[in-house]
Amino acid sequence: MKKILIAAIAFVVILAAVGIGLFISYNQMKKLPANSFKTIREAIAAHDAATFYKMVDIDAILNTAAEEILVEQLNQDTTAYSMQEVANTYNNELKPDFISVTKRAVDEYLTTGRVNLDAVAMTNTQRWLKRASINSCEIIGISKPATMGQNGSALIMFNNTDLKFSFELELELERDDQNGWKITNAKGFNDYNKALKRALDKKLAALNAPIYSQLNEIVDVRELNARIGEGDEYGFSQMLKISMKADVKSKKPLARIVGKIIIGYNDDSANPAPFVIDMAYHPTGLQTFNIDKVLNPFVRADVDIMKHGLRRSALRAEIDEVDFLDGTVLKVLDQLPD
Repeated sequence: MKKILIAAIAFVVILAAVGIGLFISYNQMKKLPANSFKTIREAIAAHDAATFYKMVDIDAILNTAAEEILVEQLNQDTTAYSMQEVANTYNNELKPDFISVTKRAVDEYLTTGRVNLDAVAMTNTQRWLKRASINSCEIIGISKPATMGQNGSALIMFNNTDLKFSFELELELERDDQNGWKITNAKGFNDYNKALKRALDKKLAALNAPIYSQLNEIVDVRELNARIGEGDEYGFSQMLKISMKADVKSKKPLARIVGKIIIGYNDDSANPAPFVIDMAYHPTGLQTFNIDKVLNPFVRADVDIMKHGLRRSALRAEIDEVDFLDGTVLKVLDQLPD
């Protein structure tokens, strides 16, 4: 999770800060505080990092990006057992890492005019940036700044032509000592992150559709039921006991089935219970498998189940992988191919 989040920050910061100089046309420039944005554009073209950083507060943008993306993602991380653990992870691990990564990415662009995404041995961050189609993003519009005294704001509308989604960032402006404008912050990273995730999920779903069809022919889930049972001996947690009735049909002997029971009424609140079923000594045909999920009292979705129970309609099964005894594997993609 950490590497993906770091890469996301790198991408949107490059768009918010560097993108201004990439795509602003003459007509768009006329709508902006012309002298200041012209200076930023010229600084990028001249690889003048000192002037660029004088006009753009990258540290403030990074901090906002962290608040809007990292904190949201951490709040959804079901492996966190306390708010102190969340705070420590954010302050001591994620935040320092993404600041370092994004600073290097922006420095590279200002020095060379591009972020190299074609290296022979790409890092996970570079690979993610390439998959996110950074080179396909363009500015399609910039609003006329709204000004109030020493402060101002402007909206920049982006379009990702490869992944086919649009988003906007709001720039915060502040007058400098030459009566020009400095970009002091940018907002809207959370909306960008959601739009990008939907676009990538849609593309991945299209690639996985025929694979899921084959998997569902092998493991045909007929019925799901669940009840809440006792958990640990101290009463700290409870156990959700799930039974899955499925018709297993395969011409080749199976080694195992991998999947998850998705608990929830929509994708935003989905709470997965992963499972691995050893099929080496199981016959094929209609049978029932038992799957247990520990309900964690520190996870909001689990607490809701413990308090209010669970209807059958809140359960669905997803078969992600089937391993055969001959060593071959049929599985869905968990990320887009390079």
